[in-house]
Amino acid sequence: MSDINALRAASPIFRENATDLSAAIGKLVTFSAGVPSVSASATVPVTGIVLDSRKRVVTGNTYYDNSILLLGTGEVVLAKISSSATAIKFGDELQQAADGTLTNDAGSGARVIVGICADLNGASAGDLCAVLVHKPFARGTITS
Repeated sequence: MSDINALRAASPIFRENATDLSAAIGKLVTFSAGVPSVSASATVPVTGIVLDSRKRVVTGNTYYDNSILLLGTGEVVLAKISSSATAIKFGDELQQAADGTLTNDAGSGARVIVGICADLNGASAGDLCAVLVHKPFARGTITS
């Protein structure tokens, strides 16, 4: 077992098999009644991030195999960077975007910070980037 797999073996990874998240690897999710969906808000704190997702069809039946890391563990994972993000550098704080991706910390206004860029090369818009994810926290004024 590789070092990263050994680390993940002890992590709070939620296994889910009823939702098609095959196009959401590296995206942030929320849960409603135990069912995950890609986050659609930049200000409602997320619960997890999709590590892996596979969709397969066997004898006419469709099956899903999703691995979702529950946030708050301080792990480095691959996260999807927003298509509207500007150049992200190692150590930059990242906030959640309204499409389940991560973007640069805006520096002002209501926002939720979920991680820090851990990729020595940084990242560009649309990249999968190594991010140290942590428990989401609000900055600015957020009202529900």
